[in-house]
Amino acid sequence: MQHILKNDIDIIFKEAKNTPRTAVCFYFAIDKPEKFSGSYGLFAKLLLQGTKSKTAEQLAFELEAKCIDVSIKAKQDYLKVSFLFLNEDFELAMQYAKDILLNSTFDDFEKELFKVKGEIKADLDVPRILASDTFVRNLFEGHYYSNTATKTLEEIDNIKKEDMFEIHKQILNSRKVVSIVGDISDINSTSDFFAQNFDFMKTNNSKSEIIKLDELNFNEKTKIVKISKQDLNQAQVFQGWLVPNIDSEFYPKISLMNNILGASGLSSRLFVELRDKQGLAYTVRSSYETLSKSAVFSFYIATEPQNIKKSLDGFMSELEKLSKIPPSKEELEGGKENLIGKLEYFTQTNSQIASMEGYNYLMGLGLDYSERFAKTIYKITANDVSKAAELILNKKSLICALAPKENLNFN
Repeated sequence: MQHILKNDIDIIFKEAKNTPRTAVCFYFAIDKPEKFSGSYGLFAKLLLQGTKSKTAEQLAFELEAKCIDVSIKAKQDYLKVSFLFLNEDFELAMQYAKDILLNSTFDDFEKELFKVKGEIKADLDVPRILASDTFVRNLFEGHYYSNTATKTLEEIDNIKKEDMFEIHKQILNSRKVVSIVGDISDINSTSDFFAQNFDFMKTNNSKSEIIKLDELNFNEKTKIVKISKQDLNQAQVFQGWLVPNIDSEFYPKISLMNNILGASGLSSRLFVELRDKQGLAYTVRSSYETLSKSAVFSFYIATEPQNIKKSLDGFMSELEKLSKIPPSKEELEGGKENLIGKLEYFTQTNSQIASMEGYNYLMGLGLDYSERFAKTIYKITANDVSKAAELILNKKSLICALAPKENLNFN
């Protein structure tokens, strides 16, 4: 990737020769907690619902007719607006980008608000989603990151159309980056184009108002949250820890540990031990989710309700085992290859590369972080993996279980 600063606009670029479509991602940092839970997500949905010159229907019809794919995503730390289009349509696609980013009217506010409420209610009817929501909300209790779907349902009616204009003003005054990947040989003329036409993309080096959170806000070593729901064939069980995030030296080590424990599918320890050998799981995995101001390492299992305690014991047994006995050379190398393979798989297309590199740059990780991360992974030792497991074992954890009432009598 190359970096160009033109008219105070941060542009990162990678030439992808002989590819037919160009990807452009506009990233905006979210540096303030929401006024009401769900505000940023609602804003993202409304950006494509019409501008001052085009109705939502006109916009959708024209974008489809011109084969311009647009996606908008709001996460806890950023808003991403992505465009994918034929190389020859660069200026045309960017005209639509400018119109959407500057001139959205949010006129379908009430209609979209109603739709969001219906979508959330439907999602929360799924036991896994309800358990996950409760897990995250309790994990980040009192913090902006606790703004989950259930909290949004409680607060969404407080959101007003005026809040959308405030968010719009906020993101236009935030830290930003434009990430471009495509068959563009003359990056200077491309950067000149943005300098002349996208003045609103000038970056602002504002400080984040979101506080860092690296430990759970309760006194006990392990807190248990139980959700009673009858007529379930599967209990939904999560256990998680707040751990160092992506800017920590532990990030690559925990990433590899996660891969070995439960993120590598059929070969992972959790799958082999809890599913194959003990027959406890319909689904079992571990995950490592990083945010700007925190990160979560967690286990998840869908199991028969009477097996909750046995499953939790299995989680801890595998984590303790890995902390005391480093992985074998074969397991370590296999984990590295699996992890690097996934990284390569998710950075194959122009859209994937633009998205990944734009995110990394916005998070302060610099250019070509994915390549540097891969090199770091290859240097990790078996003892490093054990130390990562030990780090987690020494932290407080949260357990969340959803099951029939009679199966929630575990400690």
